[in-house]
Amino acid sequence: MKYYIVTSKVFETLNKENIDYALSSIDNSKNIVVTSDTIDSALSTFTNASGLSTYTFNNHTDWVGDNTGITEEEIADVKYISGL
Repeated sequence: MKYYIVTSKVFETLNKENIDYALSSIDNSKNIVVTSDTIDSALSTFTNASGLSTYTFNNHTDWVGDNTGITEEEIADVKYISGL
């Protein structure tokens, strides 16, 4: 899997069938995406779930807003379902 942060505009163009995990930022301007696809226009790229998780804890106001972040377990266990 590949781990990205993309703009909401880029997210709309992605093949949703290949997305394993996705989360919109609090202001809906960015999305975290875990996918099998390669995204060339990503804002940020991470080599693994640990790096992505650390990023969300360091930038929690963008993602969860409660001084926490998204754990590796959440990234691994919560599956994206297109259309919800």
